[in-house]
Amino acid sequence: MSWIESRDSEHWALISGYSLASEIHAWVAHEVLMRNKDRNIMKSNSLDGEFIRLLSGTHHISTSFKRAGLSQGDLNAWIVDLSGQATDEMYTSHAERMGFEILDERPNLEIFDSVRMGIEGEKSENGAIGHIHLADLR
Repeated sequence: MSWIESRDSEHWALISGYSLASEIHAWVAHEVLMRNKDRNIMKSNSLDGEFIRLLSGTHHISTSFKRAGLSQGDLNAWIVDLSGQATDEMYTSHAERMGFEILDERPNLEIFDSVRMGIEGEKSENGAIGHIHLADLR
């Protein structure tokens, strides 16, 4: 809850460090989020909740937070700006406010946990992207 209270706006999301296969994966989820918002068909009441739901490939909000939200024992997280307008300084400010250490690592398949995200089969960027689209088909 301290994240919700500390972030600048609802455009900031904090997600599991294991939930992104790549930056392209994140951008696809963002694009679908913006489409759902524009069409007024979001299933979550918040932008970050909808982003997490899409990454998780489900229409169940509670399941999505178990998959892509922070869980006890997680050692890494991603701070995501859903407005697409953030500067490096804004990311740094949020990280410092929360007492986070900023790492150089970028989203990649090595750290992506496809099993936790509910993806069956081979771990791949395309599989992760396809999983996003399943969120609104089921």
